[in-house]
Amino acid sequence: VQHAHQKGIIHRDLKPSNILVSPHDGEPIVKVIDFGIAKAIGMELTEKTLFTALGRMIGTPQYTSPEQAELNALDIDTRSDIYSLGIILYELLTGATPLDAEKLRSAGYEEMQRMIREEQPKKPSTRISELREHSKSLTRDRESELRALQTATARELDWIVLKALEKERQRRYQTAYSFADDLRRYLADEAIEARPPSVLYRLRKITRRHRGKIAAAAAITVTLIAGAATSTYLAVTATRAKQEAEREAAISKAVNDFINEDLFPAASPDQEPDRELKVRTVIDRASASIEGRFPEQPLVEAAIRHTLARTYSSLGEYEEAMRHIERSFRLMKDELGEDDPATLIC
Repeated sequence: VQHAHQKGIIHRDLKPSNILVSPHDGEPIVKVIDFGIAKAIGMELTEKTLFTALGRMIGTPQYTSPEQAELNALDIDTRSDIYSLGIILYELLTGATPLDAEKLRSAGYEEMQRMIREEQPKKPSTRISELREHSKSLTRDRESELRALQTATARELDWIVLKALEKERQRRYQTAYSFADDLRRYLADEAIEARPPSVLYRLRKITRRHRGKIAAAAAITVTLIAGAATSTYLAVTATRAKQEAEREAAISKAVNDFINEDLFPAASPDQEPDRELKVRTVIDRASASIEGRFPEQPLVEAAIRHTLARTYSSLGEYEEAMRHIERSFRLMKDELGEDDPATLIC
């Protein structure tokens, strides 16, 4: 095959029936035959192009590469033969092709194309374990037990086969020689070129294969996230509004209690027998009573001190007003933060 490729010829129908093994001087010699639908790079070799029984697709379906399964399979190159060689190796190891011939024949043409283009082959070692009903003939032909055969095909051989069967041509072996060379390295217990595909690559393949479903799922997910975010925002806003209302109500109640219990009693005639009570005197008494009164309610103390500061300011007592407003600001800053609107207003 490498020799044909070097001469600019693509076989396009590599399969076991087109490969002969005959003895020559006591050594088995492999011969590739039937170049009837072969293609010279850039032109057909024969005057008539042969097709399968379907009349549209060149080659044998279960040995056909994804690019050759296209309706107008013009864009093919030597890597199409690499794919077919990978299927032959797969069959040598497992006794079956990656895609079942009967299943392909019973499928419609478009479904057949889709299967060839999209269905990922199972690892040879996995396929062997699934062919237990054929295991006797499989192991007899290879003169080994099934478990030993599975072990032999595990890992390195799996990687080599799957590299040859990559759906994307640039990820396959680029030449028949490099494919054969990796097999030689495997037989010599040397490091092989083939490696399992990365998680990112497999994810990209799944995404591309199920693009429509993933797009729909993504749209639904975005909608759900947006809805959840909106609901969360509204719930948080409502909770904050409720907490704010409860806080304001608690402050108002505490201020009212202070007025009724401290400010009004300070203005009672019982506190000033001469009945010539001055506003400054009432405010001074209220100011003195606030110290240490609200250790667990700093915002209440801040609100009362803010009111006292305004009252002192209106009386022209600016020094006392400043003392209360500074204390009110520190309380608000420590409790709500420097950038809170209530702190800034204070």
